[in-house]
Amino acid sequence: MIHLDEDTSDALAEAFNLALGEAAASFAEIVQEEIVMTVPVVELLPRTELVSRLQLLPREGSSPGGKLCSIAQRFDRQQGGLSTEAILLFPEHGSLEIVRRMLGDSSPSAEQISELEQDALAEVGNIIINSCMNSLAQIFGTEMIGTLPGVRSAQPDELFAGHPGSEMVLMARIGMNMLTQQISGYVLFVMEMSALQTGIEQIRNFFALDAQPA
Repeated sequence: MIHLDEDTSDALAEAFNLALGEAAASFAEIVQEEIVMTVPVVELLPRTELVSRLQLLPREGSSPGGKLCSIAQRFDRQQGGLSTEAILLFPEHGSLEIVRRMLGDSSPSAEQISELEQDALAEVGNIIINSCMNSLAQIFGTEMIGTLPGVRSAQPDELFAGHPGSEMVLMARIGMNMLTQQISGYVLFVMEMSALQTGIEQIRNFFALDAQPA
């Protein structure tokens, strides 16, 4: 089991703060509005606990429940030994608002939004996730090769069905606040234990922290 001490948690938060700052700038260009982001809160937790946590998140207004929109890409280090699935999550209503901003249409019909949503959100994810991963790749000192993004809209337990419950997830919880509407986004990095340990060691080395005791 990996333990995140205070120094490691602070280093992870700073790494994601740098990476997500780049992503926020890209996101602002998409919606053509200034984006203010909260400081990332970084947690390491099993998938089963992640699903329980996500099920309690507010969706529409201040009420929990409802679907989440998942935009996911897999990344592998060119030299091998480090891979992760990067997942960008928005409440479904928030993702629709982003699509409307991208399309410049405040009231698209159901047929239009259904037809264009997948491509538009895939582009959002491609821009935001790749901005984030490019910054992290500089910290890791290597190139990370990504797949094309996949988009799904479902309940949290459906999004993570079929995955081992013991698998650990590194979650960076952030708030993406537009001037006209508050949308909370969540960035997840799902890794096998060996890859997660490698990633944490790389981040500790980047911030010149001593090696963690075995």
